[in-house]
Amino acid sequence: MSKILLLGALTNKHDPSKTGGVVVLFELLMKELEVRNINFEVIDTLVENYQNSLVALLSVILQLIKKIHKCEHVSLQATTNSFIFIGPIMVIIAKLFSKTTSMRKFAGDFDKVYEKSGFIKKYLIRFVLKNTNVNFFETKYLVDYFTKFNSHTYWMPNVRERTLTMSAPRTFHKRFIFIGTINPEKGIDEICSIAERLDSDFVLDIYGPILDTKYNNTYFQEHGVNYKGALVASDVIHTLNRYDVMILPSYREGYPGVIIEAFSLGIPVIATKLEGIMEMVQNQSNGILIDVKNSEQLLDAMESINDEKYKTLHENAMKSFDMFDSSKQTSLFLERIGCEL
Repeated sequence: MSKILLLGALTNKHDPSKTGGVVVLFELLMKELEVRNINFEVIDTLVENYQNSLVALLSVILQLIKKIHKCEHVSLQATTNSFIFIGPIMVIIAKLFSKTTSMRKFAGDFDKVYEKSGFIKKYLIRFVLKNTNVNFFETKYLVDYFTKFNSHTYWMPNVRERTLTMSAPRTFHKRFIFIGTINPEKGIDEICSIAERLDSDFVLDIYGPILDTKYNNTYFQEHGVNYKGALVASDVIHTLNRYDVMILPSYREGYPGVIIEAFSLGIPVIATKLEGIMEMVQNQSNGILIDVKNSEQLLDAMESINDEKYKTLHENAMKSFDMFDSSKQTSLFLERIGCEL
């Protein structure tokens, strides 16, 4: 295969702190391709990097037509919106130029998106899945769900690279961290409800861009939470490395990249019992699972960790990273789209 054409979201040019996990994954894939000397072209699908959504769509289509003749394979690294609006167009144009295609769908709720969609939207989803040569989903339950439309459907989880190597095993100092967007769906209310009830030797810090006006510095101070502001992607690992346990009491998730980043450092996770998370976190092994919207279980989980228990959680978290190693998953991706290394 001479060249791959990648369509995906790049870093937000106006506010890099709003760069989410989808961008991190896409740019990590590009980095892995560069390491392997794989030739590729890129089309940015992030709407915020264009004047508006219509301009973004038209620009992506024009770039696709211009660049596709140089490539043998076209791969859409898709959010739900780009899947619906760009996916069908990519499939049609690729077929006109006799190019093979793949689709990698980020996030873990696409089965629910499909079930709740109307006739036209369902048709577009099926059209893309059936007419793309290879499909990739972030969770195993989505692979099981969507294989009925295309037998060439594979698991490609959220991945990260291990950028820091531990020089010694971690020890427990009761330092807890949350990293994510600051909105109710991330379980921020549950975090705030238990913060003041923790003993004074606990540290509980949260990081992320505030997306709900309910939250501000004053609100967090009143609830005894240390709000540390938003992080750019390059600072996440080094920030995580200063803590012992990550908490993620979300209401809705796919495969949270921040869990994988925590595992790369041997940091165990307290997280909610969501389908995607339960494929990553094994209760009392590499982390602790709690019910959604249950602040008491969150508090109990945090207080249940001692030095002996932490040693086990830490060791298993380190081992858990292997299946989410970006190098291994990129090799599988290239093999399945027919790219000879």
